[in-house]
Amino acid sequence: MPRPDYIANLHGAKYDLRFCSGADKAKFLSVYRTALEEAQKKSGLSSSLLEAAVARDFFEWMKQERLPKPPQKEGK
Repeated sequence: MPRPDYIANLHGAKYDLRFCSGADKAKFLSVYRTALEEAQKKSGLSSSLLEAAVARDFFEWMKQERLPKPPQKEGK
């Protein structure tokens, strides 16, 4: 089953939020919340249930989009 666009948009917003610089966090948090709200409306699920439902798909989406792996944090 293909991934709905609203889920792909949510993944994109999450990717940007997770891997942006600290100075851009507020901007990308706003974008993520907007994408989450849109996904909630289209899916009919609560935000927490929706985030849990798509969490495993996030890294699969990254692979399919051929996005670079996230940078490793120091100390790991």
